Amino acid sequence: MTHWARLSETGSTTGMRLMVTIRRRLGAWPFRIALFPVLVWYFLLRGVARRASFDFLKRLEPELGGVRLWTRSFAHFMQFGEAIMDKVSAWSGEIPLSSLTGTGPEDLRDAALRGEGGIILVAHHGNLDVINAIGERHDIDLCALVHTRHAEKFNQLLEQATGRKPPQMIEVSEITPATAMALGDRVNRGGFVVIAADRVPIPPTVDDAKADSPSVAGSRPASPASAAASPRVLHCDFIDQPAPFPQGPFMLAALLRCHVYTLSCIREQGGAHPRFRVDFAPFDDSRAVKRSGREAWIQQAMQRHARHLEARVKRHPLQWFNFFDFWHQAPDSASAPKQDT
Repeated sequence: MTHWARLSETGSTTGMRLMVTIRRRLGAWPFRIALFPVLVWYFLLRGVARRASFDFLKRLEPELGGVRLWTRSFAHFMQFGEAIMDKVSAWSGEIPLSSLTGTGPEDLRDAALRGEGGIILVAHHGNLDVINAIGERHDIDLCALVHTRHAEKFNQLLEQATGRKPPQMIEVSEITPATAMALGDRVNRGGFVVIAADRVPIPPTVDDAKADSPSVAGSRPASPASAAASPRVLHCDFIDQPAPFPQGPFMLAALLRCHVYTLSCIREQGGAHPRFRVDFAPFDDSRAVKRSGREAWIQQAMQRHARHLEARVKRHPLQWFNFFDFWHQAPDSASAPKQDT
């Protein structure tokens, strides 16, 4: 099974530049018109993504099949296209705070003013790029831990096209004890570390495993064979079946001993003037977790987060943007085959 991070990027830089130019120069509807054939091509020819969408939708609605399933799945892809448009708008600074509903923006700002920084758990559900507007306009210290490798071309293109710097980002694969200390300093100053808690870790290569640097927790590096085969995951109940979730975000929260929050941003209204519901809420507080109780806390916190995410996904299923076999994520070798059709 190909790991999600090994799936190759789709689309040329020229094509992406054209789409961004259309969105920024001509507006939303010309962008939608130009995007439609791109999504049709992707939907028909990218079998991994299409089958993942089918599987996900049938888990939510087992009676789906035939034309209804194909129609529903294509609507799923169209929602992803809308998310791309919103990403361009967010990076361009074109999403006003007035288009954000819910108490999330105020709650996040209040936590920042109180100096209660911490870990913010997010997922690939909805459009978190919109939240950048909140951090930027309220001068909130937000730093995202991400794996940007298979979106690198698009991020660079957006930066070139908009002339705006992307949010602060740190590659997840580069976390070291020094990085963890820097993140701890950020949190202690009232800043926030945003980390996706719905994708399994990127398996290390043999060269990574041979490196002398210790892990975040300071543990001894695993052997090359075991390191490449044993990412830190825990199977949690998610939409009626166990699914692997990453332990990393929760291990980091336990290590930093800090507030833990959840954050989501859902597109609630389309058209020329979209509206987004932002929810920001306390999830837990790892400051009270004793060293002897870390493992137990991590396990119960992960299952609680999986239930929380499941409820959100069921309310807005077409904004679930994990187009791979989520329930059977598995590490593979450093070299991955191309996506099949």
